[in-house]
Amino acid sequence: MSYRLLCVLFIILLSGCTSLSQDECLQANWQQLGYSHGMKGYSLEQGQEIALSCREFGVSPQLNEYQASHQQGLAVYCEPENGFTLGLRGEAYNSVCNNTQFRKAWQEGNEHYQVETRKAEIDARLDSINWRLDEIRSELSASASTSNQRKELRREREQLEDESKDLRRERALMPLLNKLPSLHIEYEL
Repeated sequence: MSYRLLCVLFIILLSGCTSLSQDECLQANWQQLGYSHGMKGYSLEQGQEIALSCREFGVSPQLNEYQASHQQGLAVYCEPENGFTLGLRGEAYNSVCNNTQFRKAWQEGNEHYQVETRKAEIDARLDSINWRLDEIRSELSASASTSNQRKELRREREQLEDESKDLRRERALMPLLNKLPSLHIEYEL
């Protein structure tokens, strides 16, 4: 695939993510669009930029309607439960919620995500180490190895066994890190 074609595809994909089609602009319900963007966690600036892209089709967005409903959608997005869910999925905190409870819930979810991610990394590395240790055992049992090769293999085996021991110790401590406090959220009225 040529470089020029890749650039064109990239521009098409990029523009599809940040603007509306002509039909979408002509049929836009600005209140519904603002609410939808708010619920997705778009900042007001991001959403308005998307809405303003309709000007290229001769459509003037109703930004007052958009903004009011965007705030309503953002209120739904900024619920602490959603913050926890976003953190749990490893999604970045995008700072559109000025709610301390949302931020705290996101942090708790993200900490859980980080622990689970680390567990997966440890498990993958332990699998890799075990595979290599099996290979080393086979190579050491083969009579074709020279004295220097056997010495290197034993040194590598020792390093891998030490690393495996450290990783298993870290993995054993993971349940302590994974015990999150129960999520008690007080809502402001």
